[in-house]
Amino acid sequence: MDNKVFFQSQLSRIDLEGQKPKVNTEPGLSRVDRQELQVQKSKDRDLSYFFDHEGFRQISSSLTYPLHFIDFETSAVAIPFNANRRPYEQIAFQFSHHVLHKDGTVEHKGQWLNTEEGNFPNFEFIRKLKADLDGDSGNIFRYAAHENSILNAIHRQLRESSETDAKELCSWIETISKSTGDSTVKWEGNRNMIDLLDCVKKFYYSPLTNGSNSIKDILPAILNNSSFLQEKYSRPIYREKNQSLNFSEKVWIGLTPTGKVISPYKQLEPIFTEIDESLLDDLLMDEEAELSDGGAAMMAYAQMQFTEMKPEERKAIHSSLLKYCELDTLAMVMIWEDWQQQLRFFEANGKE
Repeated sequence: MDNKVFFQSQLSRIDLEGQKPKVNTEPGLSRVDRQELQVQKSKDRDLSYFFDHEGFRQISSSLTYPLHFIDFETSAVAIPFNANRRPYEQIAFQFSHHVLHKDGTVEHKGQWLNTEEGNFPNFEFIRKLKADLDGDSGNIFRYAAHENSILNAIHRQLRESSETDAKELCSWIETISKSTGDSTVKWEGNRNMIDLLDCVKKFYYSPLTNGSNSIKDILPAILNNSSFLQEKYSRPIYREKNQSLNFSEKVWIGLTPTGKVISPYKQLEPIFTEIDESLLDDLLMDEEAELSDGGAAMMAYAQMQFTEMKPEERKAIHSSLLKYCELDTLAMVMIWEDWQQQLRFFEANGKE
């Protein structure tokens, strides 16, 4: 303000770095690199995307297949759903799990959703997740810090519980996560989840996202620039193998009259017809202050716990929740597939 820098077009790298510039020693863009790129593309009215092939190569070359992509749906309410629980305690009521095999096969490996009223779901949630991920030593991806925070919360709940397998489950949680700063027990697992959002921030930027890193904005930006994904997902990918637990003969690529890819999220039936779900997502924040994409899911779960409803209503919400969560992990797979394809093309041709 003192220097009368009021507009993005006036910013320089010095403004972004502040008084103590840091040297970036990790692969990919630093925070300042990314901000400078965003400012420059805005100044130039440049809508092309950026992808760091070399940075992505460094992280992807050391991975163990098959790759696992997981997403949790959670809730934290003031009035607990269950007796003897705390206000605003983390409740993990759903997960989805996609697998990407080395040969390119995509499989919706597993899912779980608690719809039983009055049942504290977290311990069964972690048992089901463990059973889903224990078959191999492949790397696991999450999107943002939320999944790691939830596993830390369940770790604390297990230590305070009388569950007979609490110690075993805590030990397993420690293999795929890392302790948060406020944890009294410290660990970092040898299979610690990789944050795909962190990869987005380091290796990818598209002006089509309008500055958002939400997966609901990253996915359509990538789809609109990827002929590979457009070709692959314009066909019913679930025809030959049972690769989905909720869709049959589904085609994910649809185009507007101007030829733009319609976001797959816009193709799903809304969980609530009378509520703007995008507004819910914008209003609800998770504990890391990242915008939550699960506002409607949180509300749906609360409704199933607290509200009398007809069996057909409960069934419809159950089906919608499963589809939305499946798409979240499929979106992660699509992002990774595009980056893999871009790297292959770059290595074969030596150019963008």
